[in-house]
Amino acid sequence: MKTLEIYNPFSSEKIAELECDDKNSIQQKLINAFNSRETLSIEKRKRILLGANKEILKRKSILAELISKESGLSIKDTTHEVERVANVALYCAKVTENIEDDTTSNYIFSPDAIPELKVITEPMRLVVGITPFNHPLNQVAHKVFPAIAAGAPIIIKPSEKTPLSAIELRKILISSGLPEEKFNIIVGNNPSQTLDDILSFEDIDMLSFTGGLDVGRLIQKRMVEKGLGLKKFVPELGGSSSLIICDDADINSAVKIALEGCFKNSGQRCTAIRKVIVDKKVKCDFEEQLLEEVKKITFGDPFISFMGTVIDIPAAIKIDSRVQNAIKQGAKKIYGFDRSDALISPTILSNISLPMEVVDQETFGPICPIIESESFKQSLIIANATKYKLAGAIVTNDFEKAKHASNFLKVGQFSHNGVPGYRTEMAPFGGFGNSGNGEKEGAYLAARSMRIIRTFYRH
Repeated sequence: MKTLEIYNPFSSEKIAELECDDKNSIQQKLINAFNSRETLSIEKRKRILLGANKEILKRKSILAELISKESGLSIKDTTHEVERVANVALYCAKVTENIEDDTTSNYIFSPDAIPELKVITEPMRLVVGITPFNHPLNQVAHKVFPAIAAGAPIIIKPSEKTPLSAIELRKILISSGLPEEKFNIIVGNNPSQTLDDILSFEDIDMLSFTGGLDVGRLIQKRMVEKGLGLKKFVPELGGSSSLIICDDADINSAVKIALEGCFKNSGQRCTAIRKVIVDKKVKCDFEEQLLEEVKKITFGDPFISFMGTVIDIPAAIKIDSRVQNAIKQGAKKIYGFDRSDALISPTILSNISLPMEVVDQETFGPICPIIESESFKQSLIIANATKYKLAGAIVTNDFEKAKHASNFLKVGQFSHNGVPGYRTEMAPFGGFGNSGNGEKEGAYLAARSMRIIRTFYRH
């Protein structure tokens, strides 16, 4: 039996060793989920989710500590993550209340229509979710809790780098009354082989994936090759969010937004700020105040610092390479860039231009690249020069400018005087272009997407 070893990215200490699933055990888990016939009532599903909410909050510090150990993220970030997960459970319990409402009337234009019709919705027979290493508990919760609300069985393949919090979440849900076959976890140390083993099961109704663009494209390609090309695919992929700072912006607010958007979660968020586009009239003021605040950021041990590590040493080396190449191409290092293994200091780069890989690609780390703009119009052009269409934000006192920017960029979510990554757990979430295919997550729409719709006519 192959095993998967989990290491703490900060200390390099081995914190767990898990048995990996082989093709036979993967198939058995998928079969058990697909064949699970027990129909959970609305009230039972609601009780399970509310019970999970209470247990998650009760175990908040334990869960946060586990996430920090397996991911290297600061305890401040992981505590917030656990609180979010508890909220997702609460919101999905609310979704459960009306997920089975009869929607037939929405499709009838005449009360005397003949033949009569009845629109039927019911849970999918099997949903598979594949989740990434960043926000390892919340990413799982945003697939599992909607599946419970919808009444659909789900199998999760978490990142091989951070599977421990997903396993703990399953324990909490089982203890809250969820039948074991309704939610299971696949553990693997070879993502490509594990994917092939999953896709060899032809009765998957939907595959929901959160992760990078290249892997998302690979999954879709493999689905087609395996004869699953017509199955529902929900990809929530990467981002290259811009923060536009206008000449009328409140600079104090802009600095706070940049700090949170660039450095929270060690910059490892799909909605993190990847480009800070600043009007030349306020650029010097912004950089001076930003530098002053970034110098205050503590980084290192995730249990005592504001910012922990990135996920592993290879990820840190990749970020390091992009920063060094940007400097060779004319970027100016205002603060940082120090690296020790998987630990990277918060870094500010100025004199950035669009062709530089550090902004042309999704650089998944604590980097704040600053681009000077001549005008609001040019800021929009710079922000729009990417195929990622997930999120964006603007800092301005002019509401009309904010509306214009949102309508011009047409990203999945946009914030006026807030971070691009701000979201509520119920609201639609997902992007376009290289960020996704328009399918949305968020508690409400994720649960809806896990149900099928049929029409019955009475002639």
